[in-house]
Amino acid sequence: MSAHALGIMVSADALHAVLLEHADEETSVQFRWSSGSSDARGGDLPFEEPGDMTPDVEEESDDVTIQFGDDGGGGSDDMFMGSEFDDIDGGSEALGGDEGGEAWNFQVELDNLLDECAERGYEDPEIAFCSSTSQIDDVELRLPPDETDAEEAEETEHGLPLPASRSTLLDMLEEQYEGEADGERVGFVPMHRTGDGYQRVLALIARPGGPVLSTLDSMQDQTLSRAPQTRLLDAEVSLYLGLARSVLQLPPGTPEKTIFVRSGTDDTLVLFIEGNTLRQSEHLPELTAEDSAETICSRVLLLQDEYGMGQVQHLMLVAEEDEEVLASAFKSYFSTAELHVLRSHLPGGDDTDAEAYVGAIGAALRLLDDAAFAPHFQPVNLLAKEYVPSRLRLPVGWPVPAMLTLLAIATLGFVWLYFVNASTISEKRTALRALEQKVNQVDQEALQRRIDSMKAMTTEYAAANKTIGGLLQGSNKWSSGLATVTGQMNDLRGLTINQWSPQSGTEVTILGRSNDRSKVVELAQRLDGRILGLTFTETRDVSLYDFELTVPLDTTKPEAIEYWREQRGEQLAAGTEAVDAGPDAPAPDSSTTTGPSTTAQASPGTGAPAAPPEAESTGDAQARRDTLDASSVWTVVVASVLESAAAEETARRFRERLDGGSHPVQVRHSPENGRYRVGIGRFVSVQNALAMLQDMSGTLPEGAWLLKMTGEDADPASTGAAASTSSDQPDAERSV
Repeated sequence: MSAHALGIMVSADALHAVLLEHADEETSVQFRWSSGSSDARGGDLPFEEPGDMTPDVEEESDDVTIQFGDDGGGGSDDMFMGSEFDDIDGGSEALGGDEGGEAWNFQVELDNLLDECAERGYEDPEIAFCSSTSQIDDVELRLPPDETDAEEAEETEHGLPLPASRSTLLDMLEEQYEGEADGERVGFVPMHRTGDGYQRVLALIARPGGPVLSTLDSMQDQTLSRAPQTRLLDAEVSLYLGLARSVLQLPPGTPEKTIFVRSGTDDTLVLFIEGNTLRQSEHLPELTAEDSAETICSRVLLLQDEYGMGQVQHLMLVAEEDEEVLASAFKSYFSTAELHVLRSHLPGGDDTDAEAYVGAIGAALRLLDDAAFAPHFQPVNLLAKEYVPSRLRLPVGWPVPAMLTLLAIATLGFVWLYFVNASTISEKRTALRALEQKVNQVDQEALQRRIDSMKAMTTEYAAANKTIGGLLQGSNKWSSGLATVTGQMNDLRGLTINQWSPQSGTEVTILGRSNDRSKVVELAQRLDGRILGLTFTETRDVSLYDFELTVPLDTTKPEAIEYWREQRGEQLAAGTEAVDAGPDAPAPDSSTTTGPSTTAQASPGTGAPAAPPEAESTGDAQARRDTLDASSVWTVVVASVLESAAAEETARRFRERLDGGSHPVQVRHSPENGRYRVGIGRFVSVQNALAMLQDMSGTLPEGAWLLKMTGEDADPASTGAAASTSSDQPDAERSV
């Protein structure tokens, strides 16, 4: 419950609002507000008095009354030309917004009313609406009598309880109501049983649309403004029934009967109440406050007889115009009944000058925690849940919270991304620190030895490439010739080659183009060539010369190639194949070998020894080969490493494996590549070394190979002993 509430009575063309505040167990009216009534009633007419219409027309008496039909009171249902006025009920609906017409939107008036509340210090109050009877449909539902319970349920302060569940009543409503009913916008008011025992319930149905929903829809569509705190939408029947209960304060189960009459400018509402329970409701749109008091009283008497109310103990009245006259007339017609003017029993009712303010006060009382009124109201709310705002309200419209939510999500996303990146960076830093520690633990000396070994291998490969380049010189005459020609043409500039064709093994013919004749002549002089043809052409004012030139190729070969071919021819003539001293050298065939073979060694930087004469005899050649063999010693290499300790360990293992046999194991260091080689035996001929390699194939490793030590590295003292395949232990400081 709220400490203050705003009640609004919505009629067909006007708003009447009352702000109530409940404090210190007392409810007071803070202010009243009305809008739309003066315009709807034509209050802005250019004349106010009947005498101002025309000066020649006399003012007629107000006592003239025109009646139709036989009923002197004018309250009979058999009206004259009744068929022409059968739709009079629907005429009032057009004002309130029926389904076919456009509903009245009072958003401007409601905004002005809320601004007035804010100026008076009541910011955003809770609102309760009350719709006029012309905007509500009512259907009387009849339920069959309960066979198991012959007695009627006990009555309470707010009347009899509902005889069935809400879902059952909604199902019955679908069968008995022809229009469209929204289950959320239907209220039920229990009624007394009929004479034949049927239980009755009055269903109050809010029509689709209507001024209240039209206004709330438009205010919710304005996304930058907040919808008002609408909590309740009540109907006149249930609201006035609760007010009558709160005023009379009848004990539950009393047989006293009450007639409630609300006479307004648009229609009249009559409620017949027995005890605290509604007995009958009657809406009279054809009867308004402009009718005479006698007419209204006569119509109420007819309804009393029709519904069999009998003697009435209480009469309650609400009227907008001539309330005292109407009260006096009812007092004369119902002399035994106690007359109550409803407005005098409500907070600030004595100052209320319109019957619509009574409905606004009653709607506001439903939201206040006032013990004198709250227990007597029927729990009817015709407002759909979608129009009831949440208790948690923000001072701005929904786009601002939506943007803040998106901003919060984006912020959380970036924060999450930051922590993910920070975690990744931390992992990488941990890995780098571990790698740095691993690098610091590396043996610097071992790393330097590996670097030196790689440098030594690079030097060895570079020297080998240089030697091979010298040996191949002269065999690539075509590529070297083309390189020579193009190099000269680049120096001269302005020359191009169109065609290159060899004429013989020593000459090529060049077809090209030049932009100057003298350059062709100079090119021929530089290349020692002959000009075969020179043709002048002119293309786009540019002089060009097509030339044909014959250029000789350089076919000279280096001395190393001549020496190698000489030695090869000599070996072939003697029937001996050269044996390579390396790990991949094949073993010679003993069937074709007639004597020890030698391998000629030539260095690019030194000249080759002179070739022996072709007329040399066979005996001289054999003596010469023996002399060469005597100056060299062969050994079998079983390991080649970079460290001396590893070489000594390998030599020790092979000494133990050979059991100190006739083949000594020695370690020699090569200053050229810095490697330590482990060799087995010293042999004056390659055949002896190969025989030993084949005999010990199961003992020696597969990669064992032959190495020839030159005469300057071999020990002359041990050379003679090696001729008998036995040699002394070599000096450990000798290098291979």
